[in-house]
Amino acid sequence: MKIQPLNISWSKTKKNVEQIISTYVYYNLSVDNSSTSFVNDTFTFSSLDINGIDNKYTKIDTVEQKRRIDFVNYFRFSFNKLTTDEKKIIYWTYLDKENNYDDRYIANNLGFSLGYYYIKKKETIIRFAYCLGAEEFNDKKC
Repeated sequence: MKIQPLNISWSKTKKNVEQIISTYVYYNLSVDNSSTSFVNDTFTFSSLDINGIDNKYTKIDTVEQKRRIDFVNYFRFSFNKLTTDEKKIIYWTYLDKENNYDDRYIANNLGFSLGYYYIKKKETIIRFAYCLGAEEFNDKKC
């Protein structure tokens, strides 16, 4: 049996992943008191617990807060499935708002040529889409 390549719609899949990342960034701001600008050496995120959240200054109700925490944990669980290099690509490209790294910096830091980095970045976004369950296929059957 020959395995056919997946018929992924790159533009739709990338858009889905970027929308999820954007939602994560905003939800994370509203429920997590720690800074995501500094992650540990393994580039993993720990899950949040609603009991560990300081509600003193939060203006959203508990149900909405729980929904956001669930989304943040879904994102972090999916992110943590990636390899360390893939986590770095996603983190430096989309999550680290302090440093605003460009593609050339990320490629150099990972020891990749810029051309190879673009291939790896695309593969990373597709793999992350699968982790998130956000992949989109072209209209043709696979």
